[in-house]
Amino acid sequence: MMGSGVLGAATAVVLLALSALPTAPAIAQEQVAAADAANAAGLSPEPLSADEMEVLVARIALYPDELVAVITAAALFPLQIVEGARYLDKYEKDKSLKPKESWDGSVVSLLNYPEVVTMMSDDLEWTQALGDAIAYQQKDVLIAIQQLRDEAVAKGVIKTDDKIQVVEENDNVVIKSASPEVIYVPQYPPEMLYEPGYAWEPIRYYPEPYPYYWYPGATFFAGAVTGAIWAAAVDWDDWGVWGGRWDGGDIDIDCNNCFNNRNFNGKVNFNDVDWRNVDRDKINIDRDQLNKFDRSEIKNKVKANGDNAIRDRAKDIKKRDQVANRGPGKTSGTRDVRKSTLDGLKGQGGQAATRPATKANVDRPAAKPTANRPATTPAKATRPAGKPKPAHKVDNRPKKPSGLGNPARGKSTKVSSNRGHKSMGGGNRGGGGHKQIRRPSGGGGGGGRRR
Repeated sequence: MMGSGVLGAATAVVLLALSALPTAPAIAQEQVAAADAANAAGLSPEPLSADEMEVLVARIALYPDELVAVITAAALFPLQIVEGARYLDKYEKDKSLKPKESWDGSVVSLLNYPEVVTMMSDDLEWTQALGDAIAYQQKDVLIAIQQLRDEAVAKGVIKTDDKIQVVEENDNVVIKSASPEVIYVPQYPPEMLYEPGYAWEPIRYYPEPYPYYWYPGATFFAGAVTGAIWAAAVDWDDWGVWGGRWDGGDIDIDCNNCFNNRNFNGKVNFNDVDWRNVDRDKINIDRDQLNKFDRSEIKNKVKANGDNAIRDRAKDIKKRDQVANRGPGKTSGTRDVRKSTLDGLKGQGGQAATRPATKANVDRPAAKPTANRPATTPAKATRPAGKPKPAHKVDNRPKKPSGLGNPARGKSTKVSSNRGHKSMGGGNRGGGGHKQIRRPSGGGGGGGRRR
């Protein structure tokens, strides 16, 4: 009897102690609150200056808008980017391999652009920096891209041709593919856009065009893996990036026994196709049907779903990263994304555990203004030929303080001016159509450069 009484008392004490423990939802709320507190305490990455932001985005600033959107969305998943790069290496030898269903749609879509995946995998520091910028400075990212585009158009670096369309919409330079089937990716040294004294030259293109990631003929069409149609777009008017599910619309496609699980020959609606169980080699969309993939309509449909806002998704991901990587007593600073990513890969075993890290300068000190600016690199009229690379590593330039203090860049000033004008009833937001930019205009681009 005494033993039973003692056991009952002990059980009561245990139950009382367990009842005092926080529940799973409470723990999750505490983690989010801790992350918010970390942000408030300055543990989020230090904001980049206008010049630093331009260096960061220079390598993708002249890419077509949709590809810019896919890259920024995929930058939130550096571990998946590394896995994707290794998957592409294996895919060259075994075409039967399939991407992981757990990968984000942006990463699967980006597999259609192997050079870009390799660049992001090899330079994880840049990938992490872009992901942080999208989470905390998304508007600044897009303004920096527009600033560089303004100057590239003014210098004749990029203009409408048979591969891309360069148009101006509401004071913003929009870059689109000239074909509804493929995307040509510009090839250029990013230093050209920000290094003083660097010789300006027209862009070139990678030799082979890439399939639109949402086009059914694309090798790694996201819907084939994620079970949903995935698309991305940039909204320059509202300075936002969107990526995620969209309604394919009322588009009929010709199906020549394209379903793997049943016999069907004829037309089928795009939305009725199970893209995980279809042979895309047996699908045909004529040009009239393909043109119904209106990219503006796709953007509007993606944006209609509030869950597709990349900025909101980025902040959620960064909060979880902060909880996982910043415990009590840790100081602020940039997280070592390479170490974190490799630790994640090691947990999977196999090649990931032994693959050496590529060269990265994770602990590079931030650039600070200096009055004694070093001599600039002389213009390079000829450069040694080599294997094309999407870009080079971020280079924090020393900056010479202006006699005017710290004036904003041309595009940033114009955006602020337009916002004030519209708040007083002026402007014609969202209207007026667009005009094509075919040749450079006279004068400087976007208000000149602060050097």
